[in-house]
Amino acid sequence: MTMRTRALLATVMLLAGCATAPSITVKHRIPHGGTVAVVMFEDCSIANQTDCDGSGANAGSIFVRVLSQKPDLHAVSLPRPVGAKAQLADDAAIAYAKAKGYRYVINGEVQDYHRAGLVAFHSSRASIALRVLSTSNGQAIASYAYQEDSTTHLTTPDEMLEDMAKQLGIAIFNEPKKQRQGNFLIYKGNGGG
Repeated sequence: MTMRTRALLATVMLLAGCATAPSITVKHRIPHGGTVAVVMFEDCSIANQTDCDGSGANAGSIFVRVLSQKPDLHAVSLPRPVGAKAQLADDAAIAYAKAKGYRYVINGEVQDYHRAGLVAFHSSRASIALRVLSTSNGQAIASYAYQEDSTTHLTTPDEMLEDMAKQLGIAIFNEPKKQRQGNFLIYKGNGGG
């Protein structure tokens, strides 16, 4: 095996390792015209990584903005009732959103948030884990987790988080039938044999 073949094989293996799909579990969807409250997320807590400070509020506001862009889905921001780096249990998030009159709430954590410059040894990264919770029964109707690295140094963590919010919006929102399906004429035949 030549050196070039080894390098090509190593590159393919590296790229295959970076290309993971998000982990999305959806038990129920938010109905057409529904409103979801987004509690600002918990900041990441990676030692000596200053980008973590404020990452939760930044990520939460990105999710509110992106989810609000979906027709007939309303997303509202709720300030974090605990410190930015303090854990907020799902039960506490449910009680908090229910007291504010919301039927659904998103509670989550930023696990990694790193901005790299154009010339850097490390790539930009964003990682998040969140749950969409029903305040009526306390159940998680969906969960989402994803880690993304910028291999080209051109994608920012905010752009990665925006893509994650779009993926979540598609997964959790129950769009009306008219918007999901095209207007197709289906020929059923004359029933004869």
